[in-house]
Amino acid sequence: MTYEISIIVPAYNAEKTIKKSLELILLEATKLQSEIIVVDDKSTDNTAEIVKKFEDIKLIQLEKNLGAGNARNIGADNSKYETLCFIDADIEISKENSILNLAKRLYKTEETGSVCATQDLSNLNKDEWSSNFVCLKSCYGVDTINFEKEFSVCCSEFCVISKKLFTKVGKWKALYDAGGEEFDMGYKITKQNKKNIKISGAMYSGYWCNFLIRSKRIIQRTAKYTPLLFEKKKFDTTGSFATANQFYSSLITLIMISLFIFNFFIENLNIKLLIFILFTLQIFIESKFLLFATKNYGLKMFFFSLFGIQGVNFAILLGFSLFILNLAKKLIKN
Repeated sequence: MTYEISIIVPAYNAEKTIKKSLELILLEATKLQSEIIVVDDKSTDNTAEIVKKFEDIKLIQLEKNLGAGNARNIGADNSKYETLCFIDADIEISKENSILNLAKRLYKTEETGSVCATQDLSNLNKDEWSSNFVCLKSCYGVDTINFEKEFSVCCSEFCVISKKLFTKVGKWKALYDAGGEEFDMGYKITKQNKKNIKISGAMYSGYWCNFLIRSKRIIQRTAKYTPLLFEKKKFDTTGSFATANQFYSSLITLIMISLFIFNFFIENLNIKLLIFILFTLQIFIESKFLLFATKNYGLKMFFFSLFGIQGVNFAILLGFSLFILNLAKKLIKN
């Protein structure tokens, strides 16, 4: 069976990665009846010029930068095949026949809504060491997938979905400067009584950003996706971001920060024992991730992760505070 697939690549300032990414996609495309569409989201670097050198790739250049979700939607609107494959411009396919395997699994059962590739532990960003922590945080929980796993999210960086279902659920939610469209899409797919599946038969390596950039994105993502978490009334699958462990770890960070603040206003408040107990509890909650990080990057990463966990949690708390602030502004206006 020959699969007809429209491969859509949203790109923004991807000059460092897009050439290799497209070369690997083209190798995969030889086994398919396909088209490749790159949607340049108003890049300010040489992304478009690099893409133009590929004669068999269609380039759409947007006049305004509105985020990856919007770029993916425009690519889908201009596609000709029923099966849509979304691949980010900063990843490299690392397993042969990945796109083909995704398509095969998509049409294996009627209840399948989306099929996503699994990220490997190879970090393409060799210039910023803290990006290794971001890589580990993003890969933790999916490293144990032997064949496939049902997921709560539709992993937007490398996935397939039918155009019919994609249109029915309302496409990607386009939120500028936040990312995380996979949470919204995954939820919309499950509401159609369909499943999001992640398979080990399709894999990719990512160009992970540094810790500071990741923290800024977490703030915006938390602020914009907290309403969805309240609507779902449950946490996401281990291997995604909004997990139960992430919530409890962030809650402990909040309590520790509160104790430090109270210590300035209440005399003779001995918080050292409480902080020690809370920190020990947090290490227990994060123990599997800490072991995972140490196994792959050694003791240096273990100690950095102790700091990184607090940084991630603090970014989540700032994002939640921003959500409360935005909600209060809406209530005042109404």
